[in-house]
Amino acid sequence: MGVQATGRVVRDREGLEVIIERRIAAPAAEMWEWLTVSARLRKWIGSWKGQAAVGATVEFTMLFEEGSGSEKVTILECVPGERLALEWRVEADTWRVRVSLADVDGTTVVYFSQRLSEARQAGSIGPGWEYYLDRLIAARSGSTLPAFEDYYPVQRPYYERLAMDGDPVGWPAT
Repeated sequence: MGVQATGRVVRDREGLEVIIERRIAAPAAEMWEWLTVSARLRKWIGSWKGQAAVGATVEFTMLFEEGSGSEKVTILECVPGERLALEWRVEADTWRVRVSLADVDGTTVVYFSQRLSEARQAGSIGPGWEYYLDRLIAARSGSTLPAFEDYYPVQRPYYERLAMDGDPVGWPAT
């Protein structure tokens, strides 16, 4: 069955970017804590340690990825309560992710984005972040955490199609 994909893949001057948003019935200050405080992060994605500051590098461990160890994550930008931009190496790739928060009608809209180094990544990155954002919502509310199998590979064709529409280079002819 699976969970309906909601994100999009856009092209701009820098290339392709996966963008996913979630509307959460909570103030932005609380959601900021769920995105930055290690004790809260641990409940839905992982934990970090180190001295957090713009330009600094912290150790981040994704707790729900099989065989994942800690990784060095550089904080590129941090505007408390509003925006966080990070960069880290995952295998042979550099991930650039950004999270922005907006108060809208008494709720917080969480905008999550990740730059893609190639279009093929959309098929795994999109479903992965949909899964983690839904884990965030479930952890915050005390609900049952979702199963990754409901996101991947179910959402893979959706994200691949969006990326192909934006950048067909490198995809096999059909």
